[in-house]
Amino acid sequence: MLSCVECDFSYEESLDECPRCIELENIERPELIAVAAMTTQFITQQGSSKLEVKEGELWPENDQVSFKLITEVERKFKNKNKFHSYFTQDDSLDSAPNILNNYINKKINFTSLVKKFMDSLVAAAKEVGVHKVGGGNIVFMHYKNQEQDDLGRLMAIWVTKKEGFDFDEFTLLPKDSSHLNLDAMRQAALFDLGLFDEVYPETPDEETYLKFIKGTSTGEFFKVAFGCDENNADNAHSIKQFRKAVSDYQDKYKLANDFYMDATAKVDTLLEKAQKDGKAISLSTLCNTVDGLLPDDSPLKGTFEGFINDNGYEINHHIEPTINSVKAGKLIEVFAGDKSYTAKILRKEIGCVGTGSKVEYEDGRLTFLIDNKEQKKELEKLASANMENE
Repeated sequence: MLSCVECDFSYEESLDECPRCIELENIERPELIAVAAMTTQFITQQGSSKLEVKEGELWPENDQVSFKLITEVERKFKNKNKFHSYFTQDDSLDSAPNILNNYINKKINFTSLVKKFMDSLVAAAKEVGVHKVGGGNIVFMHYKNQEQDDLGRLMAIWVTKKEGFDFDEFTLLPKDSSHLNLDAMRQAALFDLGLFDEVYPETPDEETYLKFIKGTSTGEFFKVAFGCDENNADNAHSIKQFRKAVSDYQDKYKLANDFYMDATAKVDTLLEKAQKDGKAISLSTLCNTVDGLLPDDSPLKGTFEGFINDNGYEINHHIEPTINSVKAGKLIEVFAGDKSYTAKILRKEIGCVGTGSKVEYEDGRLTFLIDNKEQKKELEKLASANMENE
């Protein structure tokens, strides 16, 4: 099996291309148009704490490079694991939500928006140390679909100067490249302006208006400048922590094993659906599913989300599961104390001794059923030889 570098989907080696990526390409999407775009440049010198910014010209309207960039980055955001975040209320003049509000309400134009965000980036970079910036370009782009009332999206990408992502030295306009190398992307932030305008400063119930991709650089200052709160947990870690919380909750309140099995099964179903749909799922939705398994008259009803918050589990408010994280939930990894072996076992295949399960467990010992004749033959030789050498 091969694993796709774009979407992490596993597929047969006999196939020339990833079938999931082909399917995504064939999905009909609304035609997107660029409203405004601009490139800025970080200028740094080795050994110096000085950081300068050069602002380029507005990109030409209906530029083909703009359209290609929109299409490729939209696909990148759809396929890749990312953080989903939102703003807590911040009315200060230079805060990210205030900048966006002023832009949406036409109090500032696109050029002013870019300048204000670059001021925030420079301030954040100086705070963490200019030496961590290392130059590069920031591409800002506002784009939308063709509906009259669509506010569109604002995208900011930090890229290195590599083949396929090159800019004119003076205007910083993109060169007419036949290929856009998104491997050059260090960081990227994407704001859904319509959703932001609708819900801020409230917490979104389901979808979030800020998405963030980690590329080839840690770039903590980039996240700070754009107000991205990762909630101290990425998606894969969030899922592991949630499963641990379910197990700990069962142990603490001495709930039946059926509760644990039903809860994990229902959560896995929700995660699988979210992964297939390419959407995030809220922590509240998962918690409500677990709570729904408790009897209506149970004193624990409605306490699971509070249990998570009170015990400091590192779970993002919105989780976007990947194929690998969904698969990981169906397996348990075991290993010997002396590290002489490790094994990953499907949880549903484990049973008690005498049940006829493929894997049986009793008092710290696992028994595996081996069907393969060659493996059985080899194991018999090893067992006999090792016994004779004792």
